[in-house]
Amino acid sequence: MGKHSDLPDFDTLLALNESDPAALEKLRKKLTRKLLAGSPEEKRRRLEGLQFRINMELERARTPEARCRRMSTMMVESFVELHQCLHHPDESLKKYRARSEGKPADILPLRPRKPIH
Repeated sequence: MGKHSDLPDFDTLLALNESDPAALEKLRKKLTRKLLAGSPEEKRRRLEGLQFRINMELERARTPEARCRRMSTMMVESFVELHQCLHHPDESLKKYRARSEGKPADILPLRPRKPIH
């Protein structure tokens, strides 16, 4: 393992993948949990949501190649969104506001339950 990280070097990860893929997956999850736990509170919920999406995409993929393609697609989509924000900030802000505004929720009154005897 390197001095500045709990992540083993590439050759070690490659050997682990070839000899024990389940152990590599366990390491991925452990390091991800550690990273999320150490992230600032105000960013953690968004990061946890992103990690959930990543985990769901990885579960849906049946092969390592499919996993790689799914992660690559997610990164490209994120890059395109960033590009749009940087080059068309007004349009991006309008879209963001339109998504976050919406019909207010219906508030339903709660009725007290009769006690059960």
